[in-house]
Amino acid sequence: MAITRLRNKAQEGLLTGEKHAPAQEPFITTLLKWIFYAITLYWLCLLVPSFASVTEAVSTLWQPSMDAHCVSASGWRCRNARQHAERLLSRHPLIDGHVDVPVQARYRYGNKIDTIPFDQPVFANGSYPTLGHVDIPRLRAGKSGGFFWSAYVVCPNETTVGKNFEHAATDIAVRDTLEQLDVIKQMTDKYHHDFALVGSVDAARKAFKHGQMISFIGIEGAHSIGNSLFALRTYASLFSNTIPGPVRYLTLTHTCHNAFADSAGQQPPRWNGLSPFAPALIHELNRLAIVPDLSHVSDDTALQTIDVTRGPVMLSHSAARTFKDLPRNVPDSVLNKLAASDKDHVVMINAYPGFIGGSEDLEQYVEHIEYVSNIVGKDHVGVGTDFDGIMSVPKGLEDVSHYPDLVAELVKRGWSDREIVGFVGENVLRVLEDAERVAHKMQKDDAQPDNTSWKDVFGSDAHQEL
Repeated sequence: MAITRLRNKAQEGLLTGEKHAPAQEPFITTLLKWIFYAITLYWLCLLVPSFASVTEAVSTLWQPSMDAHCVSASGWRCRNARQHAERLLSRHPLIDGHVDVPVQARYRYGNKIDTIPFDQPVFANGSYPTLGHVDIPRLRAGKSGGFFWSAYVVCPNETTVGKNFEHAATDIAVRDTLEQLDVIKQMTDKYHHDFALVGSVDAARKAFKHGQMISFIGIEGAHSIGNSLFALRTYASLFSNTIPGPVRYLTLTHTCHNAFADSAGQQPPRWNGLSPFAPALIHELNRLAIVPDLSHVSDDTALQTIDVTRGPVMLSHSAARTFKDLPRNVPDSVLNKLAASDKDHVVMINAYPGFIGGSEDLEQYVEHIEYVSNIVGKDHVGVGTDFDGIMSVPKGLEDVSHYPDLVAELVKRGWSDREIVGFVGENVLRVLEDAERVAHKMQKDDAQPDNTSWKDVFGSDAHQEL
C-alpha cells in the first residue's frame, strides 16, 4: 500500500508539472525498509504480551482488589474474586503457619510413611484417601505455597515431672520429637518434586519459583527439648550446617507448663509467665534465627517474651479472644502490646471452629482476621489453620483446597492485593527475615552458644522434691 502511494505521488507530479527534490530512492531500497519494519513489528507483537504480563504482575501488588460486579470510577479493573484469588496465589506463596501432617503420620499411620496415601487423588465419591485436611492433590488444588510442618509430641505426665520439671529430661519427648523431625524429612524427600525443606527466606523464594511448596518446621512446645539448650541446637542443625536451618519457630509451651514458661492450659500458673531459665532459651532462639511462638502460652508468658526477645515473635495458630473467651485465644492485651512494640511480629489465625466461635464458618474466620488486623495492622496477620490437628473445620474452609475461597473473601471485603499478598505469606516471610537479621548480628558480635543447663538455674540438688 505504501509503494502504491509513492507511485501515485509520482504520477501526480508528472501531471501537474511539479518538480520533486530530492530524487526518489530506488524501489528496492524502499522495499527492504518496509520488510525491516514488518519484521520489527512482528517481534514487538511477540514481546508485548510478555511485557504486559510482567507489568500486570508488578501492578497487582498495588491495585485494590474488587469483585466482578464492582463499578470503578478510578480506573481500576474489576475482577472475579475467585479467579483473582487464584491468580494471586499462583504468583505469591500462601504459607500456612501450622499444619499437623506429622501428627496424622504418627497417630493414624504409625509413622509408616509408605502407607500414607499422601499423593493419591480423590475417590469417585468425593472423599480423600488421607481422611484429614491435607494431601498433595488438595494442596495443589488450593494453590498452596507451603506451610510449617508441626513437630508435636504429647506433654509429659504433669504428676511425674516434678515441681521444677526436674524429671522432664528423662521423659520420652526428645526421642519422639526426633522421630517427628525424621518423618518430616522423609516425607519432604519422598515428594521432593512437591516440597522443598528450606531454612532461609531466600531458599524459600527459590523453591516457590521452581514450583515446590515451601517447607519450614515448627516445634510445638518447649517440653520437646527436655530442659536442654543442647537439644535445641541439635534440632536446629539436623538438616543444615548453616543458620538458619528448617526449624524456624519453637512454640514456648503446648497445653502444659514446662521448665521455661507457663502455658494457657488449665493448670494454676507455675512461673507467672517466664521461668528463670527462659531468658537463656530466648537468647539461644534469637541466635539460631528461631522465632519464639506465643500460641498456647499464658498471657503473662506472651507479654514477658515480647519484652525479653531481641528479635520478632509470632503466633503460629491463634484466634482472637474477643470472639471466644478462651485462654487459648489471644487477648487484646497481647495484641495491643504487639502493636505498640518496635519488634516485628505476625499473628496467624487458627481455623478451629471451637476457637473462632460465632457462625463457625469462613466468614467468621475472616472476622478474626479483620479484628486482629485492625489492632496490629494488616502487615502483621497471616494464615495458621491448624489443619490435620483439629477435629472439625469451618464451613467453607474445610481443607487446604479452599485457600482460594479464603483469599476471595478478602478480595470481596476490599483488601488490596498488596495487603492480601502480605497476609498469605509475605508477612511471615518478613518476620523470618528479621529473625535472620538478628541472628546474623549476634553472630557478627561473636555471640556463642549458651551452655546454661537446667541445674545451673535451679541448683544441683533441684532433683529433690521441694
